[in-house]
Amino acid sequence: MAPPRFRFRTPSFARGVPPITLRLLVACGVTTLVCVIASHLGAPQLLEAFVLRPAEVVPGLRVWKLLSYALIAGIDPLDFLLNLLVLYFFGAWFERSWGPRRFLWFVTLSAAGAAAVAVLVGLVSPAVAGYPYAGIWPIMEALTVAMGLLDGDSQVYFYLLFPMKARTMMYASWGLIALYAIFSGGLVPFVTVLGGVGMGLALSLGAGGPRRLWLRIRAGQIERQLKRRARHLSVVPPPSRDQDGGPKTYLH
Repeated sequence: MAPPRFRFRTPSFARGVPPITLRLLVACGVTTLVCVIASHLGAPQLLEAFVLRPAEVVPGLRVWKLLSYALIAGIDPLDFLLNLLVLYFFGAWFERSWGPRRFLWFVTLSAAGAAAVAVLVGLVSPAVAGYPYAGIWPIMEALTVAMGLLDGDSQVYFYLLFPMKARTMMYASWGLIALYAIFSGGLVPFVTVLGGVGMGLALSLGAGGPRRLWLRIRAGQIERQLKRRARHLSVVPPPSRDQDGGPKTYLH
Protein backbone atom coordinates (compact mmCIF):
# COMPACT_ATOMS: atom_id res chain seq x y z
CA MET A 1 0.00 0.00 0.00
CA ALA A 2 1.45 3.34 -1.05
CA PRO A 3 1.95 5.87 1.73
CA PRO A 4 -0.50 8.78 1.78
CA ARG A 5 0.62 11.83 -0.20
CA PHE A 6 0.13 15.24 1.27
CA ARG A 7 -0.19 18.41 -0.78
CA PHE A 8 0.25 21.90 0.44
CA ARG A 9 -2.72 24.04 -0.58
CA THR A 10 -2.45 27.77 -0.88
CA PRO A 11 -4.81 29.49 1.58
CA SER A 12 -7.95 30.86 -0.06
CA PHE A 13 -7.12 34.50 0.72
CA ALA A 14 -3.80 34.19 -1.14
CA ARG A 15 -5.04 32.45 -4.29
CA GLY A 16 -5.89 35.70 -6.04
CA VAL A 17 -2.64 37.45 -5.12
CA PRO A 18 0.00 37.66 -7.88
CA PRO A 19 3.22 35.73 -7.11
CA ILE A 20 5.64 38.63 -6.58
CA THR A 21 3.20 40.50 -4.35
CA LEU A 22 2.58 37.35 -2.33
CA ARG A 23 6.31 36.76 -1.87
CA LEU A 24 6.83 40.37 -0.79
CA LEU A 25 4.01 40.08 1.75
CA VAL A 26 5.47 36.89 3.20
CA ALA A 27 9.04 38.25 3.23
CA CYS A 28 8.06 41.52 4.92
CA GLY A 29 5.70 39.86 7.39
CA VAL A 30 8.07 37.08 8.46
CA THR A 31 11.15 39.33 8.62
CA THR A 32 9.36 41.92 10.73
CA LEU A 33 7.91 39.41 13.18
CA VAL A 34 11.20 37.56 13.61
CA CYS A 35 13.14 40.80 14.17
CA VAL A 36 10.62 42.15 16.67
CA ILE A 37 10.48 38.88 18.62
CA ALA A 38 14.27 38.66 18.64
CA SER A 39 14.49 42.22 19.99
CA HIS A 40 12.18 41.34 22.86
CA LEU A 41 14.26 38.24 23.59
CA GLY A 42 17.43 40.26 23.99
CA ALA A 43 18.81 40.18 20.42
CA PRO A 44 18.15 43.65 18.97
CA GLN A 45 21.17 43.28 16.69
CA LEU A 46 19.03 41.23 14.29
CA LEU A 47 16.73 44.19 13.69
CA GLU A 48 19.74 46.48 13.42
CA ALA A 49 21.10 44.26 10.66
CA PHE A 50 18.10 45.24 8.50
CA VAL A 51 17.66 48.89 9.51
CA LEU A 52 19.27 51.47 7.24
CA ARG A 53 21.62 53.99 8.80
CA PRO A 54 23.20 55.94 5.92
CA ALA A 55 26.58 56.16 7.66
CA GLU A 56 26.73 52.35 7.74
CA VAL A 57 26.54 52.24 3.94
CA VAL A 58 29.03 55.05 3.26
CA PRO A 59 31.66 54.65 4.59
CA GLY A 60 30.55 51.45 6.38
CA LEU A 61 29.99 49.49 3.12
CA ARG A 62 26.98 47.59 4.47
CA VAL A 63 25.39 47.84 1.05
CA TRP A 64 22.69 45.21 1.69
CA LYS A 65 20.92 47.79 3.83
CA LEU A 66 19.96 49.65 0.66
CA LEU A 67 17.26 46.98 0.31
CA SER A 68 16.95 45.22 3.66
CA TYR A 69 15.35 48.20 5.41
CA ALA A 70 12.27 47.83 3.18
CA LEU A 71 11.60 44.34 4.57
CA ILE A 72 10.58 45.83 7.93
CA ALA A 73 6.86 46.48 7.54
CA GLY A 74 6.55 48.36 10.85
CA ILE A 75 7.63 48.16 14.44
CA ASP A 76 4.16 48.57 15.95
CA PRO A 77 1.03 46.50 15.22
CA LEU A 78 -0.94 49.25 13.48
CA ASP A 79 1.84 50.19 11.05
CA PHE A 80 2.62 46.53 10.46
CA LEU A 81 -0.94 45.59 9.50
CA LEU A 82 -1.68 48.77 7.55
CA ASN A 83 1.51 48.57 5.48
CA LEU A 84 0.91 44.94 4.58
CA LEU A 85 -2.70 45.69 3.69
CA VAL A 86 -1.69 48.57 1.41
CA LEU A 87 0.97 46.37 -0.20
CA TYR A 88 -1.65 43.66 -0.69
CA PHE A 89 -3.97 45.92 -2.70
CA PHE A 90 -1.49 48.19 -4.48
CA GLY A 91 1.04 45.47 -5.23
CA ALA A 92 -1.60 43.19 -6.74
CA TRP A 93 -2.96 46.02 -8.93
CA PHE A 94 0.47 46.99 -10.25
CA GLU A 95 1.67 43.44 -10.82
CA ARG A 96 -1.45 42.58 -12.82
CA SER A 97 -1.07 45.79 -14.84
CA TRP A 98 2.69 45.64 -15.43
CA GLY A 99 3.55 41.99 -15.12
CA PRO A 100 5.78 40.35 -12.48
CA ARG A 101 9.15 41.32 -13.95
CA ARG A 102 8.47 45.02 -14.40
CA PHE A 103 6.77 45.23 -11.00
CA LEU A 104 9.72 43.56 -9.26
CA TRP A 105 12.20 45.89 -10.97
CA PHE A 106 10.14 48.91 -10.00
CA VAL A 107 9.94 47.87 -6.34
CA THR A 108 13.65 47.02 -6.16
CA LEU A 109 14.82 50.23 -7.83
CA SER A 110 12.42 52.33 -5.74
CA ALA A 111 13.72 50.89 -2.47
CA ALA A 112 17.39 51.12 -3.47
CA GLY A 113 17.02 54.60 -4.99
CA ALA A 114 15.22 55.98 -1.95
CA ALA A 115 17.95 54.58 0.30
CA ALA A 116 20.64 56.04 -1.97
CA VAL A 117 19.05 59.47 -1.57
CA ALA A 118 19.35 59.12 2.21
CA VAL A 119 22.97 58.03 1.88
CA LEU A 120 23.81 61.05 -0.28
CA VAL A 121 22.06 63.45 2.07
CA GLY A 122 23.82 61.76 5.00
CA LEU A 123 27.16 62.77 3.55
CA VAL A 124 26.35 66.40 4.37
CA SER A 125 23.91 65.94 7.26
CA PRO A 126 25.04 64.10 10.42
CA ALA A 127 21.42 63.87 11.58
CA VAL A 128 20.45 61.92 8.47
CA ALA A 129 23.67 59.86 8.52
CA GLY A 130 22.83 58.37 11.92
CA TYR A 131 19.05 58.12 11.62
CA PRO A 132 17.53 54.59 11.51
CA TYR A 133 15.31 54.16 8.45
CA ALA A 134 13.00 51.18 8.03
CA GLY A 135 9.70 50.43 6.34
CA ILE A 136 8.01 50.11 2.97
CA TRP A 137 6.63 53.66 2.90
CA PRO A 138 9.17 54.76 0.22
CA ILE A 139 8.02 51.93 -2.06
CA MET A 140 4.36 52.76 -1.47
CA GLU A 141 5.07 56.40 -2.24
CA ALA A 142 6.80 55.48 -5.50
CA LEU A 143 3.83 53.29 -6.49
CA THR A 144 1.41 56.09 -5.60
CA VAL A 145 3.31 58.52 -7.81
CA ALA A 146 3.40 55.98 -10.66
CA MET A 147 -0.34 55.42 -10.45
CA GLY A 148 -1.03 59.16 -10.27
CA LEU A 149 1.07 59.86 -13.35
CA LEU A 150 0.30 56.83 -15.50
CA ASP A 151 -3.36 56.25 -14.64
CA GLY A 152 -4.43 59.41 -12.87
CA ASP A 153 -8.16 59.12 -13.57
CA SER A 154 -8.59 55.65 -12.07
CA GLN A 155 -10.70 55.37 -8.92
CA VAL A 156 -8.79 54.39 -5.76
CA TYR A 157 -9.30 54.52 -2.02
CA PHE A 158 -6.95 56.65 0.06
CA TYR A 159 -6.04 54.68 3.17
CA LEU A 160 -8.59 52.15 1.87
CA LEU A 161 -11.42 54.42 3.04
CA PHE A 162 -11.73 57.62 0.98
CA PRO A 163 -12.60 57.29 -2.73
CA MET A 164 -10.72 59.63 -5.04
CA LYS A 165 -8.82 59.72 -8.31
CA ALA A 166 -5.30 58.32 -8.34
CA ARG A 167 -3.89 61.73 -9.25
CA THR A 168 -5.66 63.29 -6.25
CA MET A 169 -4.34 60.54 -3.99
CA MET A 170 -0.80 61.30 -5.16
CA TYR A 171 -1.19 64.94 -4.12
CA ALA A 172 -2.85 63.89 -0.86
CA SER A 173 0.08 61.62 -0.03
CA TRP A 174 2.47 64.54 -0.54
CA GLY A 175 0.35 66.61 1.82
CA LEU A 176 0.48 63.79 4.35
CA ILE A 177 4.29 63.79 4.21
CA ALA A 178 4.29 67.54 4.85
CA LEU A 179 1.89 67.07 7.77
CA TYR A 180 4.09 64.39 9.32
CA ALA A 181 7.14 66.61 8.87
CA ILE A 182 5.40 69.52 10.63
CA PHE A 183 4.41 67.41 13.62
CA SER A 184 7.82 65.71 13.74
CA GLY A 185 9.71 68.98 13.62
CA GLY A 186 11.73 68.29 10.49
CA LEU A 187 12.30 66.23 7.36
CA VAL A 188 15.04 63.96 8.72
CA PRO A 189 12.73 60.96 9.40
CA PHE A 190 11.23 61.23 5.91
CA VAL A 191 14.28 61.46 3.67
CA THR A 192 13.74 57.95 2.30
CA VAL A 193 10.05 58.71 1.75
CA LEU A 194 10.97 61.79 -0.28
CA GLY A 195 13.44 59.59 -2.11
CA GLY A 196 10.54 57.26 -2.91
CA VAL A 197 8.66 60.20 -4.42
CA GLY A 198 11.68 61.04 -6.53
CA MET A 199 12.10 57.45 -7.69
CA GLY A 200 8.42 57.26 -8.60
CA LEU A 201 8.79 60.35 -10.75
CA ALA A 202 12.02 59.15 -12.36
CA LEU A 203 10.85 55.61 -13.10
CA SER A 204 7.44 56.70 -14.37
CA LEU A 205 8.60 59.53 -16.59
CA GLY A 206 11.95 58.12 -17.69
CA ALA A 207 14.13 60.11 -20.06
CA GLY A 208 12.89 63.64 -20.60
CA GLY A 209 11.04 63.40 -17.30
CA PRO A 210 10.67 67.10 -16.45
CA ARG A 211 9.30 67.90 -19.91
CA ARG A 212 6.88 64.97 -19.82
CA LEU A 213 5.74 65.96 -16.33
CA TRP A 214 5.13 69.53 -17.50
CA LEU A 215 3.17 68.29 -20.52
CA ARG A 216 1.02 66.09 -18.28
CA ILE A 217 0.29 69.00 -15.97
CA ARG A 218 -0.59 71.27 -18.91
CA ALA A 219 -2.80 68.58 -20.45
CA GLY A 220 -4.68 68.26 -17.17
CA GLN A 221 -5.14 72.01 -16.94
CA ILE A 222 -6.47 72.24 -20.50
CA GLU A 223 -8.84 69.33 -19.87
CA ARG A 224 -10.26 71.04 -16.78
CA GLN A 225 -10.65 74.33 -18.66
CA LEU A 226 -12.56 72.60 -21.47
CA LYS A 227 -14.86 70.91 -18.95
CA ARG A 228 -15.63 74.26 -17.30
CA ARG A 229 -16.38 75.89 -20.63
CA ALA A 230 -18.64 73.03 -21.68
CA ARG A 231 -20.88 73.26 -18.63
CA HIS A 232 -23.30 75.71 -20.29
CA LEU A 233 -23.66 73.55 -23.40
CA SER A 234 -26.52 71.11 -23.84
CA VAL A 235 -27.47 68.47 -26.36
CA VAL A 236 -29.82 69.72 -29.09
CA PRO A 237 -32.49 67.15 -29.97
CA PRO A 238 -32.82 66.19 -33.63
CA PRO A 239 -35.31 68.33 -35.60
CA SER A 240 -38.84 66.99 -35.85
CA ARG A 241 -40.56 66.59 -39.19
CA ASP A 242 -43.96 67.91 -40.30
CA GLN A 243 -46.68 65.91 -41.96
CA ASP A 244 -45.19 66.49 -45.43
CA GLY A 245 -41.96 64.87 -44.35
CA GLY A 246 -39.91 68.05 -44.51
CA PRO A 247 -37.93 69.37 -41.60
CA LYS A 248 -39.94 71.54 -39.23
CA THR A 249 -36.96 73.47 -37.92
CA TYR A 250 -33.55 74.31 -39.30
CA LEU A 251 -30.26 74.62 -37.53
CA HIS A 252 -27.48 76.81 -38.90
